Amino acid sequence: MDGVVLTAFPSVIRGLSLRSVCLNRVSAGSRHQSPDPVSVLPTVNCVSSLSIHPSKKGSSFLRKRHCVETSRMVVKSAASSVGNADESVEEPGTSVKFQRSVALPGCSTTLSLLGTGFREKKFAIIGVKVYAAGLYVDESILSGLIPWKGKSADEIQRDSSLFSSIFQDQAEKSLQIVLVRDVDGKTFWDALDEAISPRIKSPTSDDKTALSTFQGIFQNRPLNKGSVILLTWINPSKMLVSVSSGGLPKDVDAEIESGSVTSALFDVFFGDSPVSPTLKSSVANQLAMVLK
Repeated sequence: MDGVVLTAFPSVIRGLSLRSVCLNRVSAGSRHQSPDPVSVLPTVNCVSSLSIHPSKKGSSFLRKRHCVETSRMVVKSAASSVGNADESVEEPGTSVKFQRSVALPGCSTTLSLLGTGFREKKFAIIGVKVYAAGLYVDESILSGLIPWKGKSADEIQRDSSLFSSIFQDQAEKSLQIVLVRDVDGKTFWDALDEAISPRIKSPTSDDKTALSTFQGIFQNRPLNKGSVILLTWINPSKMLVSVSSGGLPKDVDAEIESGSVTSALFDVFFGDSPVSPTLKSSVANQLAMVLK
């Protein structure tokens, strides 16, 4: 799993704008260390905005420039160590490759990869991998996670309030699912509904309508190996669903408007009992490095 973190990390840095600046400056000594990603990556904490640590008059430009230059140095070092680091990350359990940053249908900004994992289904005693998944976020979400600065990956993974904070943030985020075997659409939905429905204790008419719309996307639709499903949270109560037979979808297939359904779905993947423990673990490890 460490390999996922080291290769995924530059995606968070790579798209930093000038409003994203360093929590802690890299020391002068660290800039001259070995280019090995293990020693270089943990020194970077470029996640928050200037509002958290205001610059003194006249020093704003220098601070921004310092952070940008540091980011470029780390990305370049990591890229040379892992190869092709600027383009994609390979999820090791399935060998599915995820782009480091993506422009998705319905989104107003480019989203960055925060972690990858896979979903495994057990048949008798045999575990069969069904799909790989990657979580993408608007990097502005990271500035709201300052209270967890310095927490270990284990602490982050066990803290449901952190993942709740990510979900409640108004910024866009998306889960990209890539099938690694042929699955009937109805079978895929039934498995998803089996996880979602118990999390909605007293569904309203809006919740039932949303679930019906969600179900309709997958009915009578074959999901062949390589099919891509995007579950994109535009805000905590509105989600877009896009499906393609291969490659990133170009259009939105349906809009789901129900806070209960969108929240339940996020909990399926990042709650206390996630359907993909490897995905949540990867995200926790990534956040621990970013917030170090």
